[in-house]
Amino acid sequence: MIPLTSSKPLKSAREVALDCLSRRALTHYELETRLKGKGYESSEVNEVLEKMEKLGYLNDQELALTVAQNRLKRYSQRRVLQDLQNRGLAPQVVEHALESSYSSDVEFQQCLTLAKRWWAQEGTRWDQRIRHQETTKKALPRELSLQQKVARKLIQRGYTSDMVRNVLQTIINENDETVNPSV
Repeated sequence: MIPLTSSKPLKSAREVALDCLSRRALTHYELETRLKGKGYESSEVNEVLEKMEKLGYLNDQELALTVAQNRLKRYSQRRVLQDLQNRGLAPQVVEHALESSYSSDVEFQQCLTLAKRWWAQEGTRWDQRIRHQETTKKALPRELSLQQKVARKLIQRGYTSDMVRNVLQTIINENDETVNPSV
């Protein structure tokens, strides 16, 4: 009978590495951590990591660039920087990926796009809530409520408070122009 706690894993480190990489792109650090966590020797882990890099299955630079480009649509540069650092990527790899993917103008436009979408969604929710609410209850003024909710969502996505303030001011100015168009 085989003991339940075996010191030697059943699969080879190479098989486990391929299995992990088939599910999700991993950084060198993430794969190394997983293999060591499964009880493989450092020498065996290093050999497998080297082999995966030679085969092109493990490429931190390419992964960082892909992640940065994909997350630009939903998150700020600051948030993506933190996510890439958490994945164990070298600082110069992270810096290169962010420089290639982000510009302050693009980030501002993305923040503005998200803010406009959320402003409309929250405005609809606010209108529905007020319609169904008792008239005796006090509610925040509509614009203030929308500003708070949209700002909170943008800050959670990693946008700076200055950028959020500028974006909200842009939306408010646009709304003022549609309500009171100049002649």
